Amino acid sequence: MMKPDPEQTFVQLVVNHQPALRAFVLSLLPGSPEVDDVIQDTNSEIWAKRGDFRIGTNFKSWMFSVAKFKVMSVWRDQQRRKVWTVPEETLNMLIERIEEGALADTEARYDALRICLDRLRAEDRILILNRYIAENNLSRLEEKSGRKKDSLKVSLHRIRTALRICISRRIQSGGECA
Repeated sequence: MMKPDPEQTFVQLVVNHQPALRAFVLSLLPGSPEVDDVIQDTNSEIWAKRGDFRIGTNFKSWMFSVAKFKVMSVWRDQQRRKVWTVPEETLNMLIERIEEGALADTEARYDALRICLDRLRAEDRILILNRYIAENNLSRLEEKSGRKKDSLKVSLHRIRTALRICISRRIQSGGECA
């Protein structure tokens, strides 16, 4: 089995977390024309510092910490230009609350995913883990399982849908049922 390329994994993390980054920055700079610049600057900096990130640790938290400093820089610029901004203490409290909520949501989803994976039929769990954890493409799965690509696509779609529904139900119910 080939080891995944760390740079490719990093790029996928960046792409997957763009909606969270945009929501984070927008929540801290609502209505600010600098939102897109902060997102671009954050992406540039995390790319430049990609060697500092350890795959398997909390990417979103790391990305948010970079974004937080970019937001603070914009905030300070606005203060110097006498543009109306919230007091620094309020901004810091807002950043902490958003980070805590985002991280709690991530952890809750991760816990729900683990439980939902455990509830899958063994063959479905093996298929989904082989596809996404072992990062096998459809051709490799076809080779390993003896099943046709179309059949694998349908099965993977069905399993992902079941996982999405299970995770949503667990999150909505506070993790008590599903």
